[in-house]
Amino acid sequence: YPDRPYKFRHHPGEIVILPFKYMDEIKNAPENKLSFQQGSFDMLIGEHTGITGHDLEMATLIRRDVGRLLDRVYTIVDDEAVDAMKQEIGPCEDWTEVELLPKTVRMIVKISQRVFVGEPLCRDERWLETITNCTAASFGSVTKLWTYNWMTRPFVAWRDPGLRSIRQYKKEARDLIRPILDERLKNLQNPDFKAPPDLIQLVIDGWKDGKGRTLDQQVATQIGTGRAALFTTGVTVFHLIYDLASHPEYIQPLREEVIGLGSVPMNRANVAKLTKLDSFIRECQRWSKFMIIGTMRKVIQPLTLPDGTVLPVGTLLAVDTQNAVFDNSSLEDPNRFDGFRRKLRAQDGNSMKYQAVSTGPDHLVFGYGSQACPGRFFAIHEAKVALARVLLNYDFKLKDKPVDSPMARVVGVLTTADPSVKFLFKSRK
Repeated sequence: YPDRPYKFRHHPGEIVILPFKYMDEIKNAPENKLSFQQGSFDMLIGEHTGITGHDLEMATLIRRDVGRLLDRVYTIVDDEAVDAMKQEIGPCEDWTEVELLPKTVRMIVKISQRVFVGEPLCRDERWLETITNCTAASFGSVTKLWTYNWMTRPFVAWRDPGLRSIRQYKKEARDLIRPILDERLKNLQNPDFKAPPDLIQLVIDGWKDGKGRTLDQQVATQIGTGRAALFTTGVTVFHLIYDLASHPEYIQPLREEVIGLGSVPMNRANVAKLTKLDSFIRECQRWSKFMIIGTMRKVIQPLTLPDGTVLPVGTLLAVDTQNAVFDNSSLEDPNRFDGFRRKLRAQDGNSMKYQAVSTGPDHLVFGYGSQACPGRFFAIHEAKVALARVLLNYDFKLKDKPVDSPMARVVGVLTTADPSVKFLFKSRK
């Protein structure tokens, strides 16, 4: 049904798919009319899994203040990326088999935590395990809980081993971050103290009522941000390397672009010069999706569509991502993989368009409209730096001939990454 709304059965009941022509109705609707936060909360069973809450305050803080933080942490991200890459992938003096997905997730966890909590906590294996396992257990329980009736689901969730472990990990997180927070609050009483650039300080400064100074808010923010950012970015780096190995003709041009930067810090200005890499990432995003639906929203106030269709309060709606990205694409020959579409940005008026962080009605990886992902700038910077360092330091290829995308498996509307894909890595001299 390409031109009119239709619905299909899916947790938490049904999802209404709107045709592409109504994309502006979704884009222009405010949170208090169509809510991404509450739609995600319902579909991902947030009351049990903890994924996506109704807390708009944190999303607003990230959207408002994360740029200020990013300008101070670019070189930190680069330093941590180099260390994490060496630790996770290893020396690989000769061709070495690597199961890459858990490696890239660990790399992103280490890079992110260096920015989120700083040293020494980001080096503490107990902290890394806590943040990683909270995320894994939450997402791992979603599709399992989908299969249970709403009456029995609370009992199943309470007994689920993964969700039970989260309660213990939260206690561990409190114990680990408490001394860090206490010391930070004590140091802030000294007018000469310069707070480090991390998420801890961003949260302290972000709530005027002092809520950001509480242990509960700090723990909730660190775990919540981890759920939103770590696995998604780690999987992104994994499928970027997979796509490079599947299209090896792009490896050398991208490597030469990175080498062409010279020995410079990987800050905002220098990373922005990697236009080929940015173009390749954006093209890969079109083909590897985390969900087969996009711009998911929950109707908070009744919505009347231009054709007269009325969507009542509580309706979960979305668009068909495949239809939007390919059938309604603004790109030339959208069904062909073209990693270097950056020439589009050279046209008049397009200098800020067609970037990996740019959203659009036919590019929905970060959502669309005012409720687009506020952390996408940091996530894409992480991915670029990680991929640039891999290109500089390793030759790599797939161990076996690619059969399909590693993101081709689907459970409900969610795609799942295949962790069994094996690569061969060799250090570059």
